[in-house]
Amino acid sequence: MKKIKQLFLLVTVSIMSYTCADHVDYEPIEGYAITADVYFKTQSDYEAALVGTYDVLQWLYLNSLIGDIASDNSLCGGESATDVIGLQQIDDMTHYPNNDNLRSIWQWLYEGVNRANYMEENKSLIDFDGKDALYGEVYFLRAYYYFELVRFFGDVPLFVDARLTAGDAGTLSRTPKEEVYAQIELDLQNAISNLPNSQSQVGRVNKFTANALLGKVLLYQDKFTEAAAAFDQVIGVYSLVPDYGSQFLSFGENGPESVFEIQYTNTSNWYDWGCPQCSEGNFGIIHNGPRGWDGPEYAQGWSFNVPVNSLY
Repeated sequence: MKKIKQLFLLVTVSIMSYTCADHVDYEPIEGYAITADVYFKTQSDYEAALVGTYDVLQWLYLNSLIGDIASDNSLCGGESATDVIGLQQIDDMTHYPNNDNLRSIWQWLYEGVNRANYMEENKSLIDFDGKDALYGEVYFLRAYYYFELVRFFGDVPLFVDARLTAGDAGTLSRTPKEEVYAQIELDLQNAISNLPNSQSQVGRVNKFTANALLGKVLLYQDKFTEAAAAFDQVIGVYSLVPDYGSQFLSFGENGPESVFEIQYTNTSNWYDWGCPQCSEGNFGIIHNGPRGWDGPEYAQGWSFNVPVNSLY
């Protein structure tokens, strides 16, 4: 029996040696860093990276959800008082800084900032027609992500020239929100200077989208005169629809009232627990759908974000 064990050990070592020599024993490299450094070679690479910067918008279902739950507009809801405890705590104003849902917002928004900064970091590698307009979209998106961050958290770390890496963890301090707002305004002014009046593809931001966001950013700082000037650029470009409710139906998407809509698919299966960011919109819908409902207008959901009677 001992000889058999020795033979088995010898065979195992031999197999491991062969395997390591052929498949594992190579010079270790940080493959992702090399990919990042050589990625931007053509215009299509920049366009694909821009789509990736837009993509984070689809992760932000919590932003609207929490905005209502934290106010008097709605109750947290859910199956019970312990269903998604982070949202329940926000509803009751008993949450702490380590709230899971707030942490998700923080992480996802900074992922958006990082993706925009990745494009800024590689801006000068090549030139192509339409590059300035493309970067107008990048600056809008970075401004949007930082605006959401400052609205939720006030003073936040501000960085704009390069990506934040794992090695930077714990090295940054919060920047006063006045400086963050100044950067947001700068990014939006750059966006306005370079964006076209319209886009051929729905969901892409234009000059008026940037003016509208700038106006909102200025309102949050009580800069009412400057905000009015920004909004004046948008008045007359869009129009109200005769049936307000039509905007919430599929045929009303991207209609004449739409200044900016985040685009989702209705074919993705990312609608339940287990998804990384619960993107593509379906998760948000099932979160807000009425629990136990069986009717023609709506599918049943989990009954979060239940509107109060006074809002109705």
